[in-house]
Amino acid sequence: MNLKKKIAISFSIAFSVLFGIAMLIIYYASFDFRKDQFRQRLIDKLDNISHYIASNPYFNRQSYKNYFHDDEDGLFYEDVIILDKNKQLVFSTVKDQTITWNAAIVNRLNQEKQIFYNQDQYETLAKYYRINGSPYYIIVKAQDYSGNEKMDHLALVLTILFVLSAILVWIFSYKLIQRLLIPLDKLKDNITQINASKLTKPVEYTGHTDEIAVLTRAFNTMLLRLSTAFESQKEFNSSASHELRTPLARMSFQLENLYHQNQLSEEVKQVLRNISKETLHLSEVTDSLMLLSKFDSERLKMTYKEERIDEIIFMAYEKVAKVFPELQLDFSIGGIEDPKLSIFCSSQLIEIAFVNLFKNAALYSYNKEVKVMILESTSELKVLVSNTGPALSTIDQKRIFDAFSRGENASETTGSGLGLRIVQRIMQSHQATIEYQADLKQSSHIFVLLFKLFPSQEG
Repeated sequence: MNLKKKIAISFSIAFSVLFGIAMLIIYYASFDFRKDQFRQRLIDKLDNISHYIASNPYFNRQSYKNYFHDDEDGLFYEDVIILDKNKQLVFSTVKDQTITWNAAIVNRLNQEKQIFYNQDQYETLAKYYRINGSPYYIIVKAQDYSGNEKMDHLALVLTILFVLSAILVWIFSYKLIQRLLIPLDKLKDNITQINASKLTKPVEYTGHTDEIAVLTRAFNTMLLRLSTAFESQKEFNSSASHELRTPLARMSFQLENLYHQNQLSEEVKQVLRNISKETLHLSEVTDSLMLLSKFDSERLKMTYKEERIDEIIFMAYEKVAKVFPELQLDFSIGGIEDPKLSIFCSSQLIEIAFVNLFKNAALYSYNKEVKVMILESTSELKVLVSNTGPALSTIDQKRIFDAFSRGENASETTGSGLGLRIVQRIMQSHQATIEYQADLKQSSHIFVLLFKLFPSQEG
């Protein structure tokens, strides 16, 4: 999940929670207001009934009906019960039902004088009155149909408003965050375009005071320091390798001349052969370091063109065969019919990659044979380079492409430990991959080189 979505989701959740709380506050405040308003209507009703009792000592249904005929505050499903001082029923408006009341509530009226409570769907008010010197217990219950209907309508309106608001906020918050973070996206795009050849080009940003401008300035400062360090390292590697190549070449030439002198003993010749071998090893390390220092240059990609992979493989084998004449090549082609065997590459670099793989096979294989199989499909070209040899440990297999890494089976063989690392870097510079596989049953070491075929290379 990217930063824009995280911010938008966090903002939307926070808004939804706060807005939901506000809706609940509005609803419960309205609920309490309705309840208090209806309670006041019940109190007014009881007060009117007490006035009716005071003015009509011998009240009955008809006189009650006449007295409240013009009452504008009629209650819905209203029931009235009047009890005397002995808490016996003296009047009721209840029809066709058994008249009951809560005796415990009535007993509490002597102390509390007025009690409001809910009974089923009714809201009930009981109150103690003293009228014309006689105590009365008056109970009225009714339904606030209009008020409850308004509350249901309010709940529906608030729910719809909450859902619509939440949806709109979730949609527009992401759009707003996306728009606000456009400068950050531009900064990201500029940063992703930076490579080794563009370290000196600072990232541009038009703002001056916001956080992204501060981040841009900090990044440009780091970029400048990184460029300085990289150029210093690159210059040192190039200069050191170049300065070492000349004296190493002279040493090799002088050792070769000295070796062919007739008056040297066999013991001295053996020493010269060992020195010559170490000199050659040091020369190879120097060349490898110089090659590694050039991989970050964009100028390498300018040399890429369409090349035949089979021709490159044969040229690499010819070079290796001069040093290891006993090495045999088993070459085969598979995959689709009529393969083109062409890739977009630097033939010089790909040749170096296969030279290193063939040298690796010549040094560590049992039978001094390397097998190469090319498998081409419509979208990729795969090259399998395999040889038989001592098995590698699990640890050695994991770090086989690490620089200066050498397996346990190479302890008695000279080498720099850079060969396979260079192969991997060459493959990466061509947007290709290399993978190592081990076949323990046949003691085989298999390197799988995979090149993607772009549309211009496909038939």
